[in-house]
Amino acid sequence: MKEILINIKQYKKELIFGPLFKLLEAIIEISLPIIIAKIIDNNRNFTFNQIILYMIGMLIFILIGFGSASISQYFAAKASKGYGANLRKEFLKHISLLSNKQLNKYGTSALVNRITNDINNLEIAISMFIRLVLRSPFICIGSLIMISIINVRIAITVAISLIILSICIYIIFKISSKLQEKLNINIDKMLIRVKEDLVNIRLIRSVNSQEFEKCKFNERNKEIYDISLKYNFISNLLTPSNIIILNILVVIILYTSRINIEHISIGNLIAIINYISQMTNSVIVLSNLIIIYTKAFSSANRITDIMKIMPDMEYGKIDEISTTQNAIILKNVAFSYNKKSEFIKDFNINIKTGEIIGIIGFTASGKTTLLNLITRNYDINKGEILIFDRNITDYKKQTLKNNIKIISQKKQFFTETINENVSLRKKYK
Repeated sequence: MKEILINIKQYKKELIFGPLFKLLEAIIEISLPIIIAKIIDNNRNFTFNQIILYMIGMLIFILIGFGSASISQYFAAKASKGYGANLRKEFLKHISLLSNKQLNKYGTSALVNRITNDINNLEIAISMFIRLVLRSPFICIGSLIMISIINVRIAITVAISLIILSICIYIIFKISSKLQEKLNINIDKMLIRVKEDLVNIRLIRSVNSQEFEKCKFNERNKEIYDISLKYNFISNLLTPSNIIILNILVVIILYTSRINIEHISIGNLIAIINYISQMTNSVIVLSNLIIIYTKAFSSANRITDIMKIMPDMEYGKIDEISTTQNAIILKNVAFSYNKKSEFIKDFNINIKTGEIIGIIGFTASGKTTLLNLITRNYDINKGEILIFDRNITDYKKQTLKNNIKIISQKKQFFTETINENVSLRKKYK
């Protein structure tokens, strides 16, 4: 997890002061019901000027709370979006160091899903941490304390209800977190299927296998639908659970206050109802936070899995290529995409400097694979590849990429200008 938390250190100020400003807003929010209760209970003893002063004081409190909330929102936006931008940069930089063999294990679509959807989940989690992680629990605890000041018996009833609610939330969290992990895996698989269908659409049409591909897609889509249905059903139980438990609590309190009406003033009763309402809203927010952090933890694990992968290719220190008579030599080269069987076995070739060589063969006979080995997009299993009589592993990565080029028969363009596509962003001399 530390691999993805390094970038958050530069936002220490936002992570510290953002929640504190939200806490100040929560303190003001907790104070208002008791002030209103005092005004209601003592309205006959107050003069008009005193009521005006109370109203002005409440207005100042509200403006301070609004200012604190605005500052906290700014810190949340700055930290979350900045962190997301930095993490995307680090993630893209890291996967660019991995070999094709390592990247193929996950697939392009799964990596795109991580750099977009998963990092977005982490951005939301950081934003919610600054805005709500301190505020919501404080509202719950603060409201409970204020209720206990008014009436201990009612406070005990509220506390018991919160314990029951916490147990429900924990059970729902455990179930939904497992479903979220399973859902992410199936989304990755579906994205791979969609990409393969789009890339190979001509082949699919030529062999008339559209119906087969539709069935495969529908199967994967149905799995995602079933898991999403379960996940949303379980997650959405949080809000009705909160409302049912806390509404029952309100009924109990109203019944208690009816029996002991002489012990609770009208202002205090209204304050208690306001505090319970605040607690209800805060618990609903906490429930939503649990859903957000369930997704965030799952996304963090998926990104961490990639960031922990160490590049399996080691490069040498030679940064210049000195030409010799032998341009490219492959000695007893063997290569396999998997451990079960060798795709290329005991291959030998010697290409002299200035020679033009044509490699002819059937589809999937290994022509492109040989080119990928010469450019070191993959490492060979056995044998040796020499570039101008030096082992290919002795060269720096940039040296190889600058001197060995592949021009594919398949056109691949970036969504940029023709000039940028031709130059690949390199300035013309």
